[in-house]
Amino acid sequence: MKILKKSDVVLIAGFLVFAAAFWFVFSPAQGGDTVVIKSNGKIYATAPLGQNKEVPIYSKEGALTNIVTIQNNEAFISYASCPGRLCAAHKPIGPGGGVIVCLPNRVSVEIKQSKTQKQIFDAVIGR
Repeated sequence: MKILKKSDVVLIAGFLVFAAAFWFVFSPAQGGDTVVIKSNGKIYATAPLGQNKEVPIYSKEGALTNIVTIQNNEAFISYASCPGRLCAAHKPIGPGGGVIVCLPNRVSVEIKQSKTQKQIFDAVIGR
């Protein structure tokens, strides 16, 4: 059996530290409990993820552009007036986070952590 040299142990330890730091920096973000709906870059509505409801989104001219449905701790776009309707085909997003974007209608749906939920801070990256 071959015994590791001191330089081998230092190299392995350095690799493990690097791998741990990489995992903490690029690990998925903490989930959330609030649905934030934006239209034209501004917050249009917010709603708790646990509350079943539909949020219609209207353009400045008063035309219905999208309907965001919150159901069973998931949010999805159930109606879109844009051509192609790719945002309506997007899978629902839930507590793990995620974003749905409707580019033609300039609408986004995102799961965020509410201000009242306890936040976990990390000394390396600040959150």
